[in-house]
Amino acid sequence: MSNNAISEIVKLKRKLYVELLKLVKSGDLTAEISNLSKKMITKDTARYRCCEFKERAIFEERIKAVLGFNIAENSKKSLEELAASLPRWQKKKRIVEVIGKACDSCPIDKYLVTDACRNCVAHKCVNSCPVKAIVVIQNKAYIDQDKCVECGKCAQACSYNAILENERPCSRACELDAISSDSNRQAKIDQKKCVSCGSCIAACPFGAITAISDLIEVALNLFAEKNNLAVMLAPSFLGQFGHQQSAAKVNYALKKVGFRLVREVAAGAEITAAAEAEELEEKIEFNKTLLSSCCPAFKKMVENEFEELSALISKTDSPMSVTAAEIKSKTPELKTVFVGPCTAKKAEALKDKNVDYVLNFAEMLALFTASNINLAQINEEEELNDAGQLGRQFAYAGGLQQSLKELTASDFKCRQLDGLGRLKKELYLIRANKHDYNFLEGMACSGGCVGGPFSMINQNLAKKLVKEFAESF
Repeated sequence: MSNNAISEIVKLKRKLYVELLKLVKSGDLTAEISNLSKKMITKDTARYRCCEFKERAIFEERIKAVLGFNIAENSKKSLEELAASLPRWQKKKRIVEVIGKACDSCPIDKYLVTDACRNCVAHKCVNSCPVKAIVVIQNKAYIDQDKCVECGKCAQACSYNAILENERPCSRACELDAISSDSNRQAKIDQKKCVSCGSCIAACPFGAITAISDLIEVALNLFAEKNNLAVMLAPSFLGQFGHQQSAAKVNYALKKVGFRLVREVAAGAEITAAAEAEELEEKIEFNKTLLSSCCPAFKKMVENEFEELSALISKTDSPMSVTAAEIKSKTPELKTVFVGPCTAKKAEALKDKNVDYVLNFAEMLALFTASNINLAQINEEEELNDAGQLGRQFAYAGGLQQSLKELTASDFKCRQLDGLGRLKKELYLIRANKHDYNFLEGMACSGGCVGGPFSMINQNLAKKLVKEFAESF
């Protein structure tokens, strides 16, 4: 999903993470947080809104999300008040939110008639419009935008494809139609459709959609030296902190930051694969279909839009859940922190008693920076060897499928698809019983987890590095 370009929004977010972490580390979070927007947004700072005051207002809303608070419910609370209430233990109501003040309300006319219009005799566009919003003036059709309801019937009717659809970036990125606009053209998220995939976050050019963060909660534990955190690295972690940085060096750096235990989620993936292979054997015996359960966004889409197919979803816990449960069973005093490229894992964690926090790779990198740790300058290493190829290849599309083939004695047909739009079409075929396979591996992100919305490196490079790491043991 991510194109890995370092945009101004990405730079701003990373800088904000580091500045907040410095306040946590110095013990000045509550005292200084109200001054942070003035410090970072000055009259000389590059502006994208009318004035520095609006920039600061938006910035303060962004800070609330990084502190871990849902923005809408805390619109009237000051940053100082919110910071003073930390640390806390309260499950978030939503994971993905629109920062209302940051939304540009995209003044885009969704349908426009181009010069390809031939003023044909048929006038299908005029006749198809239910609100009579199309008129012909001087041999060309025009759309009255005050009347247009953006139904798209004119574009569908035009034989010349002369009517252009110009969709807002956030809604175009959402393959489940979970984003629309209100009467003020401001983006709004339908939480009943949203699966927290994060594609809209990556797509919005104004950074007006954000995920509620656990970063400051984690930092308060780390910098207080409570020695009570276990970090769980997603199988896609390799290369995210520098493509020349080894797993052993990342392991050492995480211990130096203050994590007591470092575990590869790939170890949990091996357990997941073994359990899912047994489940698949049963499905094969009765010629039934099994849907993968490791991608929470895919799983949520099935539950939301294909309720009758929910019974086909594997009952096996995800690798994150398995890894967290193992840690809690052996060291119940530890709090678990999943680190990966995924927004949907935050939503999954809300329902999992064993997963306490979820961070993305950029947030983890900010922890390194705030702790004055530069992986490129570290020579020390500490071996990380929790898993082998079966678990590590879960990071890219087709990896789970390959693991099942190696673990399943029976012959079976399988299909792998990534991208929620493609998967949705496939689920219609399954519902109509027009498929010929036993297993569907579904991954919401293009290329699998290596293409997640918070992946920091090129998807192809990430896959290459993960494959090399997987095959090295």
